[in-house]
This record gives sequence, C-alpha cells and structure tokens, in this order.
Amino acid sequence: MPEPKAVVTISAAYGTGGEAVGRGVADRLGLPFLDRAIPAAVAKELMAPLADVEYAERHLARGLGHWLDLFAPLGSAWLGVPDPLEPFTSEWEYLNHTESVMRRAARHGVVILGRGAQVVLREARGALHVRLDGPAERRLALVMAESGLGEREARRAQRDTDLVRRHYLRHFYKVDVGSPRLYHLYLDATAIPGPTLVELITAAALARARGDIG
Repeated sequence: MPEPKAVVTISAAYGTGGEAVGRGVADRLGLPFLDRAIPAAVAKELMAPLADVEYAERHLARGLGHWLDLFAPLGSAWLGVPDPLEPFTSEWEYLNHTESVMRRAARHGVVILGRGAQVVLREARGALHVRLDGPAERRLALVMAESGLGEREARRAQRDTDLVRRHYLRHFYKVDVGSPRLYHLYLDATAIPGPTLVELITAAALARARGDIG
C-alpha cells in the first residue's frame, strides 16, 4: 500500500534554517515544497509582477498602505476566471488567492513554509503543523556563521524578519505566531541538527497522515 500523502506546515523563526528543513522534509516525503512558489502562483493568478507581491510582503510591517498602493493599478484579470466588475484593490483579495493556492496544494500533499499555513490548514485532516524556534542569541549566531553577515546586519535582519512574520499572522489571523496551540511539534532548531529535524518531522508527518495519532 502506498503511503498516504502528507501535509506539513512549517513556521520558522529567523535563523532556524526553515527553508533547508522544509526542502529536506519535502524530499523525504516526495512532496512539493511551497515557499516562494506561493507568491509566484498568486502573482500568476493576478497577472501581477512577482517583485510587486514580494515587495508588499517584505514591507507589510511598515504599513498596510503598501498593499493598496501596489495592488490598485493591477487591474482585474484573474487566471481562468472571468473579469470581476471591480478591480483588485484589497489586501484581503490577495490573501484569499494565497490561501486558495495552499488549499489546492494540500489536496495532493505538500510541505509549506510560512504564510500562515498553520492557520489556513488548521482543520486539514492529517496535517502536521511545526514550529522551528530557539533562543534569539543562538539563532543570531547561526545566521552569522552560515551567512557571513556581521553582527549589526544580522541583528537587523533578525529583528525585521521576525517582526514581519509576527505582524502577518497577527494582522490577518489574530494569532501569535509563537503560540504553542498552533502546532503539533515545537522544536528548538538551535539545539537539534538539521538532518535530525528532518527525520523527526518526516516521521511525525507520516504518522499524522496514516492516522496513527489524533
């Protein structure tokens, strides 16, 4: 009997190697990995430049006016859907498209990094929701060691990235990204090697997909 298709969402604090872990889990499970693919798919549906979508997301914490400024001139073309009467001008319409991409992918099995997937797919049967975190100073040290960034640049990147991710979840879903209630596994990625994280998540994901655990 083939293994059932798993669904894994990974929320990763800055400096926890979320992309590498996510790709590793996807490879082990033989599933697609969605990270940048999500805004790319949304941009395609909206016929919007990918750079505009990414810019809006990076600057979300600086003011939601960026979203309306960017989306107002995009027009109303939706891929495969007749033009609506009103142009696409709302951050909530963008959010709906992003969620639609995730839900469609989840029907066939997927590993998704970030973008509130742990909330969007909270009721998805057999889905596993994972949080990668760790003490700020240890995460900072890992970033500096792996990227070559100086301490000042790394601290700024850590602060800004964690802020944007926290703000995204709070603004759209009214939840705290660090709340243990959102996850089945809450792992200190600064204390466990990446390959071991991949093994732990893969095993839990298969157990969830098979229904071995509730």
